[in-house]
Amino acid sequence: MGTPKGGMIMKLKTVIENVDRVKPNAFDSEEKTRWLNEIEGRIQAEILLFGPDNITVYTYADNADTELFVKPPYDCLYEYYLIAMIDFHNGEYDKYQNSMEMFDSKYDAFRKWFIEVYHPADHLEGCGLC
Repeated sequence: MGTPKGGMIMKLKTVIENVDRVKPNAFDSEEKTRWLNEIEGRIQAEILLFGPDNITVYTYADNADTELFVKPPYDCLYEYYLIAMIDFHNGEYDKYQNSMEMFDSKYDAFRKWFIEVYHPADHLEGCGLC
């Protein structure tokens, strides 16, 4: 799993299509979008340091062509997260554990890189939150 061929930016529907291709499942696009909202919200809150009122939430019907925040080479974290959620909800807990380890590794690498390059906490100075 990784960046789609051609280095294309990851869109919500691309993540879902990629996962459905490599891991057929019974979950619909709206359920997978809800799971992607969990991780996209976590990225916005934990890494970008957005407040609760600024977190973007997607619906598949309205946002299938929306580009997700994380770009290559870290964007496969979305696919790993969806695969982990499918494993969990199918009761495949050993697979879930492995899938979450893959996700956690990529998420942590992205988090470290983003914080080192962009220093998001520097932009909070004087915001009244710290």
